[in-house]
Amino acid sequence: MLRILHFADAHIDIANYGRHDPQSGLPMRVLDFLKALDTIVDTAIAENVDLVLFAGDAYKDRTPAPTFQREWGRRIIRLSRAGIPCVLLIGNHDLSPALGRAHALQEYQTLEVENVLVIDKPRLLRPDDLFGLPLQIMAIPWISRSSLMAHLQISATEPQKIHEEIEQRLQEIVQDWFRQTDRNLPTVLAAHATVQGARYGRERSIMLGNDLVLPGSLVRDNRLDYVALGHIHLRQNLNEGGHPPVVYPGSIERVILGRRMTASTL
Repeated sequence: MLRILHFADAHIDIANYGRHDPQSGLPMRVLDFLKALDTIVDTAIAENVDLVLFAGDAYKDRTPAPTFQREWGRRIIRLSRAGIPCVLLIGNHDLSPALGRAHALQEYQTLEVENVLVIDKPRLLRPDDLFGLPLQIMAIPWISRSSLMAHLQISATEPQKIHEEIEQRLQEIVQDWFRQTDRNLPTVLAAHATVQGARYGRERSIMLGNDLVLPGSLVRDNRLDYVALGHIHLRQNLNEGGHPPVVYPGSIERVILGRRMTASTL
């Protein structure tokens, strides 16, 4: 049995306004987000989980202030030093719309931080990629439409046709991943994306963009053991009572409506 702590949508600097703490100099609401992040890290270490899986959006955008990078980094390094593997997916708020620009978590990739794996392209992760864990992860980070078109070699046409083509190609990629997986090992699909049928909180109009919507059938495939999602801040299981659980854990602190983390076990 593997124990995975899954969380998403930290946005630790989204509430960078209002009254400041006189000791740290940080906005009081930012401290609330950091306390929530501390709870996640403390839980992972206390419960000795096998993996922390972050499904995207560390900050409010791809250019966080150095102070917020420091605070996020302190928490990730705690996990690294505790020997807990951590997989970080890139979310839409972590990614620059311009091709070739660094994303907000680039330093962990560039510096090859121990026990930390950053995923910025669709990828099938096997045990050798996952620090020897007996696990497979089909990882789908957020990719801008232009980058995804380039990755999938899709030419520009009408927007709706582009979305249909991308959805079809992603399904083909996932099916190809299934053919490569070991059925004796648990398989997780991790994605920073909108899934058909998901419910939104009030943040949709200000937090979400022109989303690519993943079909419900893709994430409810019973060959999966767990689906770890990020992007929508409303905590929900899109396959309640069924297999696999298809979980948006929600934002770690209140953005518009309060949603909190969830820990899951395989």
